[in-house]
Amino acid sequence: MHSWLDRWQKRQRELAEGVDADLIQANRRRSALALGVFVFGFLLVVIDAKLHLPTVLRTVLGTVAVVCLLVGGLVGKWAQAEHSFLTRPDSESPAEIFKNKP
Repeated sequence: MHSWLDRWQKRQRELAEGVDADLIQANRRRSALALGVFVFGFLLVVIDAKLHLPTVLRTVLGTVAVVCLLVGGLVGKWAQAEHSFLTRPDSESPAEIFKNKP
C-alpha cells in the first residue's frame, strides 16, 4: 500500500509540473463539451414539456433532445475514463523473477 501511495504522489507531482498538460487540457474541453450538450438536451426536454407544439415539431424536438442527452452522457463518460487514466499512477515494476536478464 505504501508503494501505491508513493507512486500516486509521484504522479500528482508530475501533473502539477505540467506533464501531459495538453492531454489534461483536451480532456477538460471534452468535459465542458459533454456538459454543454447534456444541458442543451435537458433544455430541449423542458421546452418540449412547456410548449404545446405540433406533433411533427414535437417529435423532432424530442428526438434531438434524446440524441443530445445520449451524446452528452457518452462524451462525459469518455472524459471521466480518460481523467481516471491520466491521474492513475504508473503500475509497479514486475517482480525480479520475471525481469529479462541477459
